[in-house]
Amino acid sequence: MESPKEKAIRRICSALNVNALESAKEIIETELKKTGTLDEYYFYSALVESDLETKLDLYTKAIEHNPHFLDAHINRGLVKNELQDYEGSIKDYDKAIELDPKCALAYNNRGYTKFKQEKFKEALADYNKAILLNPKFKMALDNKAQLLMKVCLEDDKDFSEKYYLSLGISDINFGKFPDAIRNLDEVLKYNPDSEIAHFYKGVCEHNLGDTNEAYKHYSRAIEINKNMVDAYFNRGQILFKENPKAALDDFVKAVVLDPKFIDAYYSIAAIQKSLGEYENAIKNLDKILELEPNAVNARALKKLIQNKYL
Repeated sequence: MESPKEKAIRRICSALNVNALESAKEIIETELKKTGTLDEYYFYSALVESDLETKLDLYTKAIEHNPHFLDAHINRGLVKNELQDYEGSIKDYDKAIELDPKCALAYNNRGYTKFKQEKFKEALADYNKAILLNPKFKMALDNKAQLLMKVCLEDDKDFSEKYYLSLGISDINFGKFPDAIRNLDEVLKYNPDSEIAHFYKGVCEHNLGDTNEAYKHYSRAIEINKNMVDAYFNRGQILFKENPKAALDDFVKAVVLDPKFIDAYYSIAAIQKSLGEYENAIKNLDKILELEPNAVNARALKKLIQNKYL
């Protein structure tokens, strides 16, 4: 159930979405002022204010009451930008990035301020960082295109590889595996020896049910980087049924590289159980319970082995 403050903020945002500024002001004064904190009151008051100097003062008051108010720093940076206080604007974006190093909006906005200062290389670096943090960030993509149209500037040499990798990972996170494969193929055009692209392409093929292709990409990732823990584990999962001894080798390699890899220990124990190596299976299950005392599956498998096979 919404608290009175949450309800007030939701109503303010709804009013702002339809540009009903007077309604938003009324909610701020009659509801948020009573239920919210002072930093929230000043922040939302600034949102509905049209005068730039007054907006600046309100955002400053919000920050004075809450120095870690990320959105207040970003919005104050925007106001300073409009007032042509570019150095002040950059300081606010610097603070926002300090508070949240993964804030793509802060990098984009700082890039735009640097663009207005004609610090084009620095602007490009910020746009690229914003795009890599959020590869489908249209504002940053548009700003970068505008910059490159305005000045003859060489792009970061590694950007394209990183960009397509970011797109591929983003697609994987949303379960868009065919799209991810297309983006990862672009990465491999720029760098055929990208172990991370091979690994993630293996993940895609694995999820799409093409275990032969997945096996090839996991193996290629391991060839390039012998320490890719997850590639050993995922390849072991493919081998689990048809070649348990080879799978065991992969899982053992994974726990050698990461001694706290609980899932790998469990897979080792499951294979050892199937091979009749019950004592060794118990040892690996005990290792899991040492790392995670509440590991229900490990406790259940241990009990099964003890009751049925020992």
